[in-house]
Amino acid sequence: APRAAAPWSATPLTATPRADHEAEIVRAFEADALEIHLQPTVSLPQRKVTAYEALARLRVDGQLTEPEAFLPVLERYGRTTELDRRMLQRAAIVVRHLARRGSETMLTYGLSPLSLFEPGLLRELARTVADDPALAGLAIALPQASWQGLDGGQRGLLLSLRGRIGFSLDRADDLRFDVAQLAGLGVGQVKVPAELLLRPGPERRRLSDIAIEDLAPALARAGIRLIATGVADEADVPDLIDLDIPYAQGAAFAAPRPVRAEVLAAPPPEPPPAPAEPEPERRPFRSVLRRAV
Repeated sequence: APRAAAPWSATPLTATPRADHEAEIVRAFEADALEIHLQPTVSLPQRKVTAYEALARLRVDGQLTEPEAFLPVLERYGRTTELDRRMLQRAAIVVRHLARRGSETMLTYGLSPLSLFEPGLLRELARTVADDPALAGLAIALPQASWQGLDGGQRGLLLSLRGRIGFSLDRADDLRFDVAQLAGLGVGQVKVPAELLLRPGPERRRLSDIAIEDLAPALARAGIRLIATGVADEADVPDLIDLDIPYAQGAAFAAPRPVRAEVLAAPPPEPPPAPAEPEPERRPFRSVLRRAV
């Protein structure tokens, strides 16, 4: 998307509340009032934390706002790729922190679909993860529609990251997954709204061809784990367990929490040591004389 001018760069004839609010959002973003919050994914029924999702929050005029409030504005002003870049930098710090503690817990961050059209971001990410094996604990998520609409260039950039970081399918609205295709792309987890699993409604065409309780095992056979998201009601947890849903995420387990400032202030990883210069080959003095004659 073209990068639009900042709303304060021109003087409008009349200011509107919406324009003022959008200006505040962009101004807060440019001032780097961005925060990273983590929400855990837990296993069922044990409720053991197995992963985290990194979520963006923006402090606008002192108030913490969620993506639903600021992301559409950043999209209109061409800032989504920069948002992803900053969030990935913060997510990388958290992943390194977890690795130093000996944790194998994965951290997932959902990319904006618009960032797929900025190949420079994925190339930067490929260079970063190539230089730091600790980032194997990072996974990037894309909506189901983005995975289905990849073009050849995007597919190639993502495949260059395969094996170095994880991939996740997010915001599924259709349970008819092509499991073999997802596995071929390297997708390791699929996130489905709990509402779609528990209360699909009359729109049966969006249901899988197999029973809901067989969906998780079918994905697991391809090395893909199923996660129910948006679980807000404790009463839904037993129903998810009855459907053999192995993992879940939502306010029923834990709300997103900000990352501690001391974690984000950790120093960057030390660069790998430069290769040692090879010592000159020592030759017997007689050999040197023979070569000189």
